[in-house]
Amino acid sequence: MVCTAGKGSADVGPDAAALFQQRFVRLAEMSSDGICVHQDGRIVFANPAAVRWMGVDPAVGLIGRRLTEFVHADSMTAVERRLDGLQRDGDSSRPSEVVMGRPQGSARDVEATSMRVEWDGRPAVVTNFRDLTTVKTAAVLKYQAALLDHVSDAVIGVSPSGEVTSWNAAAEIIYGHTAAQVLGRAVNDAIGVPVDAEQLSTRGGALHTTHVAADGSPRAVRVSAAVTDGGYVLVCADLTALRRAERHFEAVVTAMDAGIAVFSGDGVMESANPTAWRIFEGITKSDAPFAADIPLFDAEGRPIAPPDNPLRQAVESGIPQTERTIGIDRADGHRVWLSVSVRLLAPDHPGHSQVLCTFVDVTAQKLVSERLAHAVDHDPLTGLPNRSHALTRLTASLAPEAETRVSAVLFIDMDGVKLINDSYGHSAGDVVLTTAATRMGDALRDGDVIARLAGDEFVVLLFDCIDRPGIDRLVGDLHRAASKPIRYRKAEITITASIGVAAVVSYDARDASELLAAADAAMYAAKASGPGQTRHAP
Repeated sequence: MVCTAGKGSADVGPDAAALFQQRFVRLAEMSSDGICVHQDGRIVFANPAAVRWMGVDPAVGLIGRRLTEFVHADSMTAVERRLDGLQRDGDSSRPSEVVMGRPQGSARDVEATSMRVEWDGRPAVVTNFRDLTTVKTAAVLKYQAALLDHVSDAVIGVSPSGEVTSWNAAAEIIYGHTAAQVLGRAVNDAIGVPVDAEQLSTRGGALHTTHVAADGSPRAVRVSAAVTDGGYVLVCADLTALRRAERHFEAVVTAMDAGIAVFSGDGVMESANPTAWRIFEGITKSDAPFAADIPLFDAEGRPIAPPDNPLRQAVESGIPQTERTIGIDRADGHRVWLSVSVRLLAPDHPGHSQVLCTFVDVTAQKLVSERLAHAVDHDPLTGLPNRSHALTRLTASLAPEAETRVSAVLFIDMDGVKLINDSYGHSAGDVVLTTAATRMGDALRDGDVIARLAGDEFVVLLFDCIDRPGIDRLVGDLHRAASKPIRYRKAEITITASIGVAAVVSYDARDASELLAAADAAMYAAKASGPGQTRHAP
């Protein structure tokens, strides 16, 4: 066998080349790196380290085997390209990473360096393999150690007998013990409470419990355990801040004046704060509000159709509903008015999200608002609509597009109210006007309107179709209602009404003021003929 390499090797004599090759073989057999020589794709020399690495029987060895048997398919193309670049004796390749496949065992990562040489007088390639397994393992372990020191959970290694074998930086922060203080000590002492790592790892899952730090303070933790080659590893997530935040949040939500509730997508209340339950007193979980079969009412008191239910709209569209005023009837018959805002807890998954509802009881405010709105267009003494309301209704009913048109306008003046005030006092006059107004209102048909204009004057608007005999019958009913005796203290007071009628015909071009003026003139004509009379406007 003759092995030569390097510049001028062609001038080396056979004896010198043989001596060089012998020395190379002795040197290679002592190397811990794998070294092999291959010609025409077959191995012609392999040192013991290479034989061990490839996992073959030493008695059989590698001589005569094809090199491709031991190169992983993923590395084959790169190896062939590198070998093709070795054209002359002494040419060498840069160190490169190669995956060596082994007939018996797993693949091995190596760093390979090749050189073109002459072996037994023929061109060959000598390749040196340096095992990277140890280097890579050390790098992985170093990375894992660095990772453990940067996680927020305590990672604690425990021996089979229960002593601490590893203690990461997070464990030092959570428990207040340094690694030097706890390594080799019982894990129970390190975390302040007994723990059975074997039982916890066998059971699986996580245990929510309380550990004790070095300063004696409690730590709410979630503990899980796993078996390792050297015992067990405990992973302890510190939930102390989370629990503190949860308690704080719960206290805030509990103390809020606003109701807060979480509903399922189909409208069933799943949780609620005390304010919500106070608002919905008498409504149980099984028939919680906002479900499809619970009647809701809009701000005008009209029933809300199921598609307009704010919860359903939020669920189906994903769009938050804010400050919707809705009414809901409690079991005791009282209607609660709420300002409701609805939004999805998981807006990215509208079909599977729970729904958060916040609501404020605005019943008192709504009642005040309704009273104020009522006061604007109603008479404070009788509770009847006032002049402004009557004129608005009359004007609207005369519009071409009006669905309900006025048929007649009646102007009523109560006779003798001044005499009653002078004889019995103004409080008596108020009682007489209020009582007479109520009785006259009761005498009208549904849909007709009676309003107080001022003092002892009233106006009646008759809607829908009604002929002259019908008007006369209603006017007679009004006279009888107004003239019924009224008890005031020990006195019995009788009053009459003078009524002027302005009928509205289909071709009538008069506006509201003109109709009211015509009825007013007819009323004065009636009053001129005596108390309790009626006259029709021409």
